[in-house]
Amino acid sequence: MKVFVIISLFLVIPYVSSAQERDSLSTEVQQDLEQALEGFDPEDAEANSEQLIQFLQELSANPVNVNTAGLHSLRQVPGLNLKTARAIIRYREERKPFETPDELVEVSGIGRVTYDKIRPYITIGKGLQLGKILYTDPRYWTSNGQFQSFSRYQRDLQPARGYLDSPEGGGYLGNAVKYYQRMGYRSNHLSINLTQEKDAGEILESPVRFDHQSWHLALEGNGKLRTLALGDYSLSFGQGLVLWNGGVFGKGGDVTGAANRSGRGIKPYTSAQESNYFRGAAATVGGRLQLTGFYSVRRLTASEISSDTIRFPTSSGYHRTARQYERRGNVRQMLYGGRLQMEFPIGIIGTTGYRTFFNRYITASQQPYARYDFRGTSISVFGIDYTLLVGPAIIFGEAARSENGGMGLVAGLESPVGEQTDMALAYRNYKKEFQSIQGSGFGESSGAPKNEEGVYLGLQHAIGENITLSGYMDQFRFPGPRFGTHQSTKGFEWLGRAEVKLTADWEVYLQWRSETKEGEYETPDELGRTQRALGNGQRSSIRANIEYQVNKNIRLRTRGELVQNREPGASLESGILLYQDVRLQLRNNLRLDTRLTVFDTESFATRVYQFENDLLYVFGSQVLFDQGQRMYLLLNYEPFSYLELWAKFGITKYEDKQVIGSGLNEIQGDTRSEIGIQARIKF
Repeated sequence: MKVFVIISLFLVIPYVSSAQERDSLSTEVQQDLEQALEGFDPEDAEANSEQLIQFLQELSANPVNVNTAGLHSLRQVPGLNLKTARAIIRYREERKPFETPDELVEVSGIGRVTYDKIRPYITIGKGLQLGKILYTDPRYWTSNGQFQSFSRYQRDLQPARGYLDSPEGGGYLGNAVKYYQRMGYRSNHLSINLTQEKDAGEILESPVRFDHQSWHLALEGNGKLRTLALGDYSLSFGQGLVLWNGGVFGKGGDVTGAANRSGRGIKPYTSAQESNYFRGAAATVGGRLQLTGFYSVRRLTASEISSDTIRFPTSSGYHRTARQYERRGNVRQMLYGGRLQMEFPIGIIGTTGYRTFFNRYITASQQPYARYDFRGTSISVFGIDYTLLVGPAIIFGEAARSENGGMGLVAGLESPVGEQTDMALAYRNYKKEFQSIQGSGFGESSGAPKNEEGVYLGLQHAIGENITLSGYMDQFRFPGPRFGTHQSTKGFEWLGRAEVKLTADWEVYLQWRSETKEGEYETPDELGRTQRALGNGQRSSIRANIEYQVNKNIRLRTRGELVQNREPGASLESGILLYQDVRLQLRNNLRLDTRLTVFDTESFATRVYQFENDLLYVFGSQVLFDQGQRMYLLLNYEPFSYLELWAKFGITKYEDKQVIGSGLNEIQGDTRSEIGIQARIKF
């Protein structure tokens, strides 16, 4: 591996307070995203990423008003739970409205650590509110309104095999450009949006016919009519065992908040992720007692087994080859259901159910891991969930049942342990027969909750205002076979993290993480015959991260990470990642992010990950393995108050290979680079 010298630019550039405040909040959001997604494998992270990125970015762009928000809205803020949300409401009702955000530290249960986490997503409001203007008054619908239009262009610069082969020979139908555009208007009570996207390799049939198109018209916060969505929307209720789409927080840096979810309810859909949403109508009405109903009919894509039989619909959204294009939208799904939720003085209890139909028979693989997967044309799932205050503790949970009799359960509590320590404990038991095809439960395996039992314990302890120690232990087992195994397996995972704020400008954290999981491998017996054996595989990592605010316009971040991995029956392998990150606020309206990374791993098993700054709402996580370097430059320029521009160039150069990727994604050479350009108009 080549040795390189990292050069940091220490420049003195005039400081403008409004720009710095915006950057500070953006940095906090990026850190939340990195912590939320770092526990996932790349495929799982990408499936969660876009909607989660949009949720956090839009929440920071439209922060929750702590002087007017209700319990549901406050619980959407990362870092707030039922107890602290109620404490905020009690404070403003019994004492006074918040005059500055800093007053939140006076609320019971909100210390400096919690305040720093929630600060990007809250506001105290300003000016007169239009809460009692008649619905017929245009000012009601345009209060705090903003129109946004996005246009994005991305592509890899080196041609992959799919673009060199002819479509008749199995190559891609379209060019290498990934194009995205979105137009929308949003105010306090109204949301209108159109999103269109063409993935790289797909064809653009016409300027108005993209491979993916999503739209909605939604009303929000209109008295008893809490939400009405027409068009595309997402649903997230309870703890996610019955219905959850829109991205999730997995196991990671938020050790005491990850297990307990706060259902977001109905959310208008704006993402370009092509499978994780519904199309039709949904509404929530009521006050303390709320009733939600929803109906959806949409087309999905699935692999075909025969003229009337398919596999379960895919989530990739790719229609790049002639074969993929032919089966585009080849299955129709209808879904309807509802939710009843009651808010009590001590918490919330809700019940959710749905039934869905497919117009073609769905079958599953014949492999042992798919023995209990959904087969048929219809399924229904029903569940009951709760989040309650019991003294100083919050207890939460959900129990659900699928039509075939399979059961799923998650239950837990969050509680302070002394003045400076918080604890979270959660138990999950998803039977191997449980078929919640629209759910996403907390656990070791992301996606639909099934075939898993486990106990999770998370602890966070503050030492003064500058040191935070946190960690978790998760013990789990899989009662039935999972992918790559033919029998029951088990494992455990732990994480330890120490965050230290040395000064106002220096922050350091150290993180240790390890996962041990049983897996199968092949080994010869005394007669030379191959037999299957069960053994432990282990992946562990140690990371050191230093962040230094040189001045109010220059931020440096340095990270080093060592990864070790031992597959069952194999020898130990290692990998390292080192990077230097620089952020320069060149002017009030011009910012540059750049990073130089070196990585050296023995194989894909010791791959390393890094979360990158990227175009707005773009998932920027890189999976790096073998030996090489990566560099990127990201420019963010706001020439006018109504126009914002982004441009990114990234390049990865490998030292040990002349072919990158495989199949249709194969690139000849040792270099892979990409560009991205994005513009946003807002007024």
